Amino acid sequence: MNTFPWTIFFILLAAGLISTAAVIPYSLAMNPKAMEALKGNTSETSQPGGEAKRRLPMPILLLISGLQGVVLTGMSAFLGLLAGKQVGLGTPLLQKMLAGRPVLEEIQGMLPSVLLLGLAAGIIMLVLEAFYFIPRIPRSLASFDARTAFWQRVLACFYGGIVEEILLRLFLMSSLVWLLGLVWKTPGGEPAIGAFWTANILAALLFGAGHLPATKMVAKLTPMVVARGLVLNGIPGLAFGFLYMTYGLEAAMLSHFSLDILIHLIAPPFMRLRVSSLPADPTAQPV
Repeated sequence: MNTFPWTIFFILLAAGLISTAAVIPYSLAMNPKAMEALKGNTSETSQPGGEAKRRLPMPILLLISGLQGVVLTGMSAFLGLLAGKQVGLGTPLLQKMLAGRPVLEEIQGMLPSVLLLGLAAGIIMLVLEAFYFIPRIPRSLASFDARTAFWQRVLACFYGGIVEEILLRLFLMSSLVWLLGLVWKTPGGEPAIGAFWTANILAALLFGAGHLPATKMVAKLTPMVVARGLVLNGIPGLAFGFLYMTYGLEAAMLSHFSLDILIHLIAPPFMRLRVSSLPADPTAQPV
């Protein structure tokens, strides 16, 4: 059938809405300057010429920010489902569940690979961070999660596992495969395997680059800091892309969620111990 999968779209949109709302406390905690600005938004501020200007209240600003995230997620889900349908990518488990077909055996079959790949990518990230990057980057980056409460990090895991996968895998990777497949085809007219892997690599690099604005709020973007962002986020991005190609979006989401649990909930105490064992920070520079 050529009909658009509206039910799947609305499921993804609802999940994106909940995840976007859930990540707000974490985002504010990681950016104290934004929190202070938001707290001051209800007061009048003096403007040049002696005029006063009243800013929008914090709840309104948060609502606008949330709506922007939902619109972006909705557009990405819509276009991603369209592009994925053209190249054989998408949400196979959701499709089968909505069609009333059994999926339990399929989930059991893929679950070990999904979890192990996510955890393996997380361990590689942590080893590189602890023994290569931390001695070479400002300590403010190494203690990033120290600003956030445990419950905030729990909620943030849902954003990474759901919204980021809709944006990066369903939309971006599917669209790149479709575009590359226009010129890079198999004899049967389907996108070549090279198109899939090129799209995966590009999406992983963009996944890493997408974290740099948040990094810039904490430290200056030196070549080492940029390399850290691309490498540490690109490695799991490649893993999630492979799972997306192999099992579907649901597998990438679950793997991303398992990695975030390791990175945000389990690893922070050990990483703080690693930081405390190092000499004084010789590389930190003011933003």
